[in-house]
Amino acid sequence: MTNLPNIGKPATNALQNIGVTMLEQVAAMDEPTLLKIHGVGPKAIKILREALTEQGMGFQSDESLSKDFAVICDFECENAPKKRMIRDYLIASATANQADLEAVLEEDFVWTVPGEFQIEGRQEFIKELAAHAQPISTLEIQSLLTHGKGGSAHGTVTDKRGKKVYFSDIFVFRSSGKDAKISGLTSFVVIED
Repeated sequence: MTNLPNIGKPATNALQNIGVTMLEQVAAMDEPTLLKIHGVGPKAIKILREALTEQGMGFQSDESLSKDFAVICDFECENAPKKRMIRDYLIASATANQADLEAVLEEDFVWTVPGEFQIEGRQEFIKELAAHAQPISTLEIQSLLTHGKGGSAHGTVTDKRGKKVYFSDIFVFRSSGKDAKISGLTSFVVIED
């Protein structure tokens, strides 16, 4: 692992606040996303680009990750349709984007938060997300696994005030086919005080 180059205190602090401390983590991000992080400016981007090039790396170029917030993930999804679907679900759910959620969720989708509640139906789920949507600054996906009809992911969502929500999601797909939509989700959530 390679330490971050000297990009200035504001940019270093901004990246550390979202858990980015190594150059390899920066390589998992794209330039437009980095520029959306308060404290990271064009000068820091230039220094990071040069450091990445020296190490034989570069910024992420996946346009589907470009949103109004930073998306940090270090896995390739283009040859793994279910991983891509989970990634797209996580991005869409962070903003309650109805069209993107409808693209990946079955109509009879069921969301369970053990010990708290269960919501049945895609539209009811989307309404629930929209009712509690908060402006976020960062979505960090720390791991993502899929196999057959199942999948899982965990990570952190940081809102614009710096409050963190830690999540662990277990996904069930309608079938093991590569285009199968998500039919069920069990979520475990810890909200930072």
